[in-house]
Amino acid sequence: REQLIEIGRALFAAKGFEAVSVEEIAAHAKVSKPIVYEHFGGKEGLYEEVLIEAHRQMLSLEDLNRIITSEATPEEKLRVFLEHIIRTAMNASELWGIRIFLRELASPSPFVPKFITTAVFPKSQKLRELIRDITGLPPDSPAMQRATALVALPCMGLILFPEKLRTLMLPATAGDAEGLLEDMLAYMLGGLRALGETAR
Repeated sequence: REQLIEIGRALFAAKGFEAVSVEEIAAHAKVSKPIVYEHFGGKEGLYEEVLIEAHRQMLSLEDLNRIITSEATPEEKLRVFLEHIIRTAMNASELWGIRIFLRELASPSPFVPKFITTAVFPKSQKLRELIRDITGLPPDSPAMQRATALVALPCMGLILFPEKLRTLMLPATAGDAEGLLEDMLAYMLGGLRALGETAR
C-alpha cells in the first residue's frame, strides 16, 4: 500500500490525474492491476490518498493540534503557526505535493470535495480555535469564516506561489524569513484584533 502511494504521488505530480492509468501505476509498482483495485478501488481512491498526503506535507493535523493545544499565548501560537508556513514555503520546491496542488488549481479534479471534508476541514476547525482566542468571534459565525479565510489564504498563496517568481517579483518575500514572519504576524494580529473590535 505504501509503495503504491509513493508511486502514485510521483506519477500524479509529474503528469496529473487524467494522464495516469491504473496500468501505469501497476507497472511502476511491479504488481498486477487487481492489487491497485484491492487497496484503493482504482486510481481514484489512490489519488484521494495522495491528495491527503500532499496536504500533510504543508501542515499536518498533528502539528497544528500541537500548536493549538500548547500552553503558549494565542499570539505566540500564531507566530509558531506562521513560522511553520514560512519554513514550508521556503522549501516548497522540494515538496512533490506542491506540484499536485498547482495542478489542482489549474484544473480541479472531482475529488476535491471529499478531500476538503477529510483533510482540510479538521485543520480549519483547529485554526478557528486560535482565531476565536484572538478575536472573540463566535465559532460558527460568518465573521469567523471570513477571518479564517483571511489567515489561511495568504498562507496557501505563500506556499503555492513559485519561489522563482516570488524572487523575481517580490524578493523580500523569498530571502528574509524572519522579516516576513514579523510582518505577517503584525499584519494578521492587527487585522484579527480589528475584526474582533468591529464585532463587539
